[in-house]
Amino acid sequence: MRTCDVAVIGGSAAGLGAALQLVRQRRSVIVVDDGTPRNAPATHMHGYVGHEGAAPSELTAIGREEVRSYGGEVLSGRTLGVTRDDDGRFRVALTGGHALVARRVVAATGLVDALPDDVEGLAEHWGDDVIHCPFCHGFEVRDRRLVQIVTHPWRLHPTPLLRHLTDRLTGVVHDGTG
Repeated sequence: MRTCDVAVIGGSAAGLGAALQLVRQRRSVIVVDDGTPRNAPATHMHGYVGHEGAAPSELTAIGREEVRSYGGEVLSGRTLGVTRDDDGRFRVALTGGHALVARRVVAATGLVDALPDDVEGLAEHWGDDVIHCPFCHGFEVRDRRLVQIVTHPWRLHPTPLLRHLTDRLTGVVHDGTG
């Protein structure tokens, strides 16, 4: 059982950015990272000043070093759950039977992309020819023919952003029935 001021769940850009600011304010911070960032399949990332076109793993390595340089810790592991104790502190259950107790918790776990199983080639091209974010990779596919696969009404959110990238956008509603 370890204690800290803040437990940060998620060790990619958002989690490491939060951890860096907190350790610079002299808070004890432990970042828990399971090593599965959403952008792992991508060879390059965009939109991070000073790191344009860098590999996602490069940004993570730099961020970890920066957090550690101020006394923060980065643990490899997976968070299984968070509960609040009677004293108001949070108990963060981790894999391997380990746990953290923290005054505050930052959840920076990002999103998980659930790809339809019945769209041939989708998973194999994820992060390359198939993109997940118009901010991260939209400029690279500008003016090309784009197909947006919509699996849930919420997935219509990026449609206006994609329209700014190309006038050749096709939307496909996929309800999972094949």
